Amino acid sequence: MKQYDITRKEIAEWFSDPADINRNEASLTQDENTLICFAEAHALNPAPLLRTAVMDKIRALNQQKSDLKTLDLTQLPLLDAASNWLEWKEVVADIAPPDAYEDIHMHPLESNEQRDLFVIWVKEFVPEEVHHDILESFMILEGSCVCYITDQEGTTRTVRLGEGEFITMQLEETHDIHVTSEKPAKAILQWYKLAA
Repeated sequence: MKQYDITRKEIAEWFSDPADINRNEASLTQDENTLICFAEAHALNPAPLLRTAVMDKIRALNQQKSDLKTLDLTQLPLLDAASNWLEWKEVVADIAPPDAYEDIHMHPLESNEQRDLFVIWVKEFVPEEVHHDILESFMILEGSCVCYITDQEGTTRTVRLGEGEFITMQLEETHDIHVTSEKPAKAILQWYKLAA
């Protein structure tokens, strides 16, 4: 057996054995080196476009940080794909849901002839719905979710969203949303009202 050979079972045992807390420095260093070698030996190459997607996200976040402005809760802009996630996160930072709510809590920010705007928290899922006269958009502020969307022709798509990501549901699209993060998803939800 080579010095760095280890099984997944042995790794699991290390992390579950409380007696390992008192191990000496040399033993811990060897274990750490073994884990690093194991990780390198079992590393998977990412999909070719993953690096580009990650770098694009980092660049966008850095751009948002440099363009940061303070939003005013009394005059909030329309939410769209170019909205600055950090600005929205900051303006509603002090708004919290009640200690006890079932699965969904909506805190109204604005309601007028043009739109309804909310901060929303979802613990598990938003049941299937469809809108005929509003465009529903939201931006994830915390957590993550997956949206299952079906258009009028029956074509279904799955969209995964994480912090800072935005989506608009088109008219007549049936959709339901499932939270994928351990903590509730927090989002800005906009219902843009279309003329009848």
